[in-house]
Amino acid sequence: MPSRRRFLQSAGSIAALAVTGDRAACAASPGITGQLARYMVSARDQELPEPVMLECKHRILDTLGAMVSGSRMRPGEMALRYVRSLGGDAQASVVGSDFRTTAVNAALANAMCAHADETDDFEPVTKAHPGCSVVPAALAMAEREHRSG
Repeated sequence: MPSRRRFLQSAGSIAALAVTGDRAACAASPGITGQLARYMVSARDQELPEPVMLECKHRILDTLGAMVSGSRMRPGEMALRYVRSLGGDAQASVVGSDFRTTAVNAALANAMCAHADETDDFEPVTKAHPGCSVVPAALAMAEREHRSG
């Protein structure tokens, strides 16, 4: 069985290939990792099917709702206090608060709020909650870079 370290190394390699677009390295990669890398590189130039876009929108809205409700729960309130104490440049908003902070700090606080009462999304195969980490990070970076939704 593959180790956690091996999995993370493979995931890092795949991400690097997807970002750099190193198609030759993808083609040379053997097995399932190579297949996944090739898919990721080719997928960035393709439109998502409408049903996939609709499901993405649902997951994003679900996470936003979880962020708002979680900002009023103890874990969310603790995250807001902690991030406020860190200060930082006003790059991104912290949901449920009256302040802005660095994109990294805003992503942390918003992610903690999103997962505060476990109303965030759930992926049954991996048993993961991807929305509470992906959506807050994407929103913070988009806000910092002045990008639209």
